[in-house]
Amino acid sequence: MARAQRVAGLDATTRYRQAMGRIIEARFEEMWAHRDGTILGRDPEALHDMRVGSRRLRAAMDVAVDCFPKKYLYYHRTVKQLTDVLGGVRDMDVMRDALLAYRDSRPAGERPAINRLIADVRAEREQKRTELIAFFHRLDVERFDVRFRGFIAEHSHG
Repeated sequence: MARAQRVAGLDATTRYRQAMGRIIEARFEEMWAHRDGTILGRDPEALHDMRVGSRRLRAAMDVAVDCFPKKYLYYHRTVKQLTDVLGGVRDMDVMRDALLAYRDSRPAGERPAINRLIADVRAEREQKRTELIAFFHRLDVERFDVRFRGFIAEHSHG
């Protein structure tokens, strides 16, 4: 994932809540740009980039907890859950890649056992991916992205 983009229009005179709102908006958009690729599941980099984006968003949200109304905690908690669900799938990708590299470095007699481990990791990844897709479905039903953007805009601009 590329470096996080600088947020335009911020300077020393920007009020804290406005600055945090703009940063959160920018981090959300950077993360959400990888949503479709993550759901499609063909490119593991989309998942990786979305997870990195979610971690950046969550870090910004962590420092802004006290400047938004209590409803903010719902959005904060949901982004944390998204990060965790993304992480579950990504961790399986990393483990699979490590096992593949390890298998290739081992004698042929050890490879069947390593292949079984790889198959187990793939099965666990598919289970975690099913959970991820269900989580995205829940976000879609709740119109999370629209509501999140609206909440941040309403409470940070002006």
